[in-house]
Amino acid sequence: MQWQSNPYVIPMIVAGIISLINALVVSQRRGVPGSLPLLGMLLALSGWSFTYAFELASAKIEWQLFWAKIEYVGIASIPTLYLLFTLEYARHKKVFEGKKIYWVWIFSIATVLLVWTSNSHQLFWTDMSQKDGGGFLLLSLEYGPAFFVWIAYSYISFLIGSIVLIRRSLVSPPELKLQSYILVLGASISFAGNIIYLTGLSPIPDLDITPITLILSMLIYSIGLLRFGILDIMPIAGETILESLDDVVIVLDETGRIAYINQAFDYYINTDAKDFIGKPASVLPIWDMLKKLIDSHTMARGEVVMNIDGREPAYFHTHISTVRWKTQRLGKAIILEDISERRRAERKSFGVSDDSLLSGDSIPVIMILRAQDEKIMEVNRSFILSLGYERKDVVGKSPLQVGLWNAYERGEFFQAFRGDGYVKNHPLALANVRQKKETYLVSAHKMEIQDISYIVMMANLKAE
Repeated sequence: MQWQSNPYVIPMIVAGIISLINALVVSQRRGVPGSLPLLGMLLALSGWSFTYAFELASAKIEWQLFWAKIEYVGIASIPTLYLLFTLEYARHKKVFEGKKIYWVWIFSIATVLLVWTSNSHQLFWTDMSQKDGGGFLLLSLEYGPAFFVWIAYSYISFLIGSIVLIRRSLVSPPELKLQSYILVLGASISFAGNIIYLTGLSPIPDLDITPITLILSMLIYSIGLLRFGILDIMPIAGETILESLDDVVIVLDETGRIAYINQAFDYYINTDAKDFIGKPASVLPIWDMLKKLIDSHTMARGEVVMNIDGREPAYFHTHISTVRWKTQRLGKAIILEDISERRRAERKSFGVSDDSLLSGDSIPVIMILRAQDEKIMEVNRSFILSLGYERKDVVGKSPLQVGLWNAYERGEFFQAFRGDGYVKNHPLALANVRQKKETYLVSAHKMEIQDISYIVMMANLKAE
């Protein structure tokens, strides 16, 4: 092989090395959805840069053509990999159902085959020659119809991928918007270089400056990977976990728009929950009740109910928390736990109607004590919601240890209880987790289970 001196060889090698380093970084995060097509794209970019360097360094046209054909293994893969990556990044799961999306590889495979057989049909290259580039020889190609079909596919793939990323950024928190912009900017620079080359606007007409622009693109990707953690805090990493939950998870941004909602909500609305993303939270069928909890500012927990056409109402225990990134407030996360079965069981046990069940007020606070040592054995959901304690914080302790009542109030209750072995509507002040006391009407009776005595206490808040 005969070599020639070409100053553009070094930039091509630099671009290939930077791309290869980025690929090594991505390879350490192969478990993150979207990492494989991104890894493939970076390797393809690296391969393109290195093989173009060999083409520029070759003096004979037959060797330049040889390296040009190898280049197209990487060149033909890049638009397809970019499209697949952006779709995975933006979590368009439906596109991947049935694997039909992978048929786009036909364009890439057909392009490589046409390039390698171009001498026999001239559909891709119609003429191949060498021209003086200023002290070195450059491969000059005339393009056939298949080339322009390929270019159209490449630009359409880039356009679709960029639109997907931009749409994703519009519903993402601020720090995640930047990640999408970095990806679009990096790809745009390389495509701009390709347009300049194809339109003949390059200072050296037969020098493909696309790989040269890859240097800047790769530097931008490096910043995105190492500084802004594209594969560390990218949305799909967290969504992979959230999508596996049975509970409904809704994330609102600071403006009150829905930034994320997991597929668990599909069951209750009989449609794709992702259709809500980007829309105001007011479109949610349970927003009126959720808004009351959010506006209360003091309530992190509560219950809401959603009426479903043709089905029984769904009852949810709700937990609302503020989403923060470092010191910045980004919005709110709402977790809805379906407690429909539990609520219906309580309804049957205590004979309350559906209408009264919606408010939650008619379900008494239930606490089961072991008579021997007065330790709490079990509490119900109304206990947790009304008094604010977590089950793990009260089970195994006495009400006195927890702080539900003081010694005097305990003495009064047991004096009334032990007289007849039961008590009904006994006024008793119970302290919640913030040690605020409210008066309840307590009914209690004793029950035996396997020779162990228990006290079942049921308390309803006393009407003022």
